[in-house]
Amino acid sequence: MSLELAVKRTIGYAKNFKSHINNVEIQKRLISKKIYPENLIKKEVLKLDWNNKKNKWKKSKITKAKELASLIENKFKDIIFLGISGSVAAGHPKQNDDIDLLIITRSNTLWKNRFFLRWWIYKNKIPHRKFGQKEIKDQFCFNLWLDEGYLKIPKNRQNLKNAIDLILLKPLINKNNSYEKLLLKNNWAKKYVATPYVRLSDGRLVSLSDKIEESNFLKKINNMMYFWPQYWYMRKKFSGEKVSLYQAFFQR
Repeated sequence: MSLELAVKRTIGYAKNFKSHINNVEIQKRLISKKIYPENLIKKEVLKLDWNNKKNKWKKSKITKAKELASLIENKFKDIIFLGISGSVAAGHPKQNDDIDLLIITRSNTLWKNRFFLRWWIYKNKIPHRKFGQKEIKDQFCFNLWLDEGYLKIPKNRQNLKNAIDLILLKPLINKNNSYEKLLLKNNWAKKYVATPYVRLSDGRLVSLSDKIEESNFLKKINNMMYFWPQYWYMRKKFSGEKVSLYQAFFQR
């Protein structure tokens, strides 16, 4: 694919989501398995008469997410990463969009943290999207959970949409180089967005051989005990969700 076609495809893909991406955003999410120099991308983009429209709601939604992240970071020590995904991360949310979030937890604490986080946000009346509910303006949607030992997105979800979601992810909490490890564990994204992926991962080369603190047997059993009641409660409402002991992908 030529650079001209890559730029046009990137703009066309954004249009599908009614996003009016600007010149800088085209560079950040260029769809191509080939890596292009920044100056050539800029030159190609300048040939186009493209709309550089600012989004009215992005800033307020990000501010709300940052406020929530500061509370979660102090309250939940086993949550080592929290990032904004979806339309807010892409920079073009609609007024009534909710705020999608991705969470990474320490090994074998995913379901314990999900249980207590949901109880905590309910107790504190923090607006959040309930399982199976349609999105509501500015509610927080915890739609992707990962155990730190299982950061690679499953093969059947390694597609263009998730590649773009990965490179647009906005970290709010990032302990133990979790964001960098997430990027490097998902290098399959280069097949779709090689230029932005390489730019993000370049200079973030952390050692993936760093050992994750080994969970003891009781911790693993504890994770299972929190998993099964939640799983049985949700399973009748599943419509494409993928849920396991170490990963949970909820529909957006």
